[in-house]
Amino acid sequence: MRTWRAMDWAPQDGRWIIAIHRDDPDRRAVIRWDPENAVDPRPWHVASCQHSYPADAFTDWMEFPDRPPGPARPPESEIHRYGSGGDHHDA
Repeated sequence: MRTWRAMDWAPQDGRWIIAIHRDDPDRRAVIRWDPENAVDPRPWHVASCQHSYPADAFTDWMEFPDRPPGPARPPESEIHRYGSGGDHHDA
């Protein structure tokens, strides 16, 4: 089970995390620390845009959950039944 952790423990190696915004606790952001630019006054970069935030903009963070278990693609029986993609036409 993933749990929220204080931002003091957030990774600063460039990996993406989920964070809680300090000014709006109901708001979440997918962010990463830019390890290439240690002097950046806004080191937290947002995944969905070019916006960035200062180091103290977030209160807590969490790693992304694991991918759900199961095959990466439909079982062969489903592929044969529905086709492998592309156009689907009813007969």
